[in-house]
Amino acid sequence: MVSEYQDQAVRLDYSARRRRLREKVFASSSRIRQTVDTVLVLGAPNLEYLTGFTGSFAWLVMRPESEHLLTSGVYATQIAEEVPDIPCERIPVGVEPTEPLCQLLQALGTRVLGVDMSQSYAFIRGLQRRLRKAGIQVRPTRIPIELLRIVKDAYEVARIRDAVAIADATFEHIQRLFQPEVVEWDIAMEIDFYLRRQGAYPAFETIVASGTRSALPHARPTERRLQRGDFVTVDFGARLQGYCSDITRTVVVGKASAEQKRVYYAVLEALERSIEAIRPGRRGKQIDAVARKVLQKHGLSDYFGHSLGHSLGLAVHDGRGFSPREKGALQVGMVLTVEPGVYIPGFGGVRIEQDVLVTETGCEVLSRSPIGLIETGG
Repeated sequence: MVSEYQDQAVRLDYSARRRRLREKVFASSSRIRQTVDTVLVLGAPNLEYLTGFTGSFAWLVMRPESEHLLTSGVYATQIAEEVPDIPCERIPVGVEPTEPLCQLLQALGTRVLGVDMSQSYAFIRGLQRRLRKAGIQVRPTRIPIELLRIVKDAYEVARIRDAVAIADATFEHIQRLFQPEVVEWDIAMEIDFYLRRQGAYPAFETIVASGTRSALPHARPTERRLQRGDFVTVDFGARLQGYCSDITRTVVVGKASAEQKRVYYAVLEALERSIEAIRPGRRGKQIDAVARKVLQKHGLSDYFGHSLGHSLGLAVHDGRGFSPREKGALQVGMVLTVEPGVYIPGFGGVRIEQDVLVTETGCEVLSRSPIGLIETGG
């Protein structure tokens, strides 16, 4: 079927994104320019953001005046169609990718290659050993792709809105399943199937946790059957046209107990106060602290063991967000999750997660699924 959310692909001006990156890296005032003459960009989300390539493997070599791609034969035809404006070399079957990379760098006159510091130590060391023989230095470098990706343009925001709308529709679709004797696995499979019927993919491994298992923040679904009185937490997202959504809802099968209501409404208050506090210029740790202060008031802060939220985009965790250590300031155009949770061993847990867009005056909540306490299947 063709989803109502699936529209025609739009050809973006990816060259403009690469130009902005080159300006940051190679400007005469750039510290990076003073230490490297070429940079190597890796990682599927980075390559998709900068070039439009949707495959899983390619290397982008950037210099002040030129750009080159390397990819395997598996993607030779695809990359020619998706990235017609960048010269691309195919890595022959059985050849270590560093070999054609070395040849390309030599042809370009590279002396110092910058590789993003996020790459593994083993990868960087291996590259250093191989390129040293050719007289090329490899220097771990903080390539500022995240600074570009963290703020979404209008096209990206529209794609995320579509992905959030599918997640909202999915939650509405599965509410009939919150009944006694329904198996966690069946709910998870219905979520994933519905997402695909809408033309999307699951953005990550779907979480369904019931009863005392709802106290496990990253629980995988099991054959456990829902029972009356259970908390049931579902955490899922849609990946549509490359962009992700991520929402969490917690419901009660049957009637909620007084203690369940106390915990639920404490988490809901933490969510609402945190969202109200979001403003451009405020730091991630300030928003995180709002949620912890609310939960502390209710005597539940010790049961909140993770950060308040993260950025969304081409990856589910697309950069910095809300945590006790996050000093970065919020900027207009950032899209983030806000997801306070309380997890009490032997009792159960509650997490409620919204996706928000930072605006000039605060933020816009993108997810529309109900966040009030739902008692169902009684």
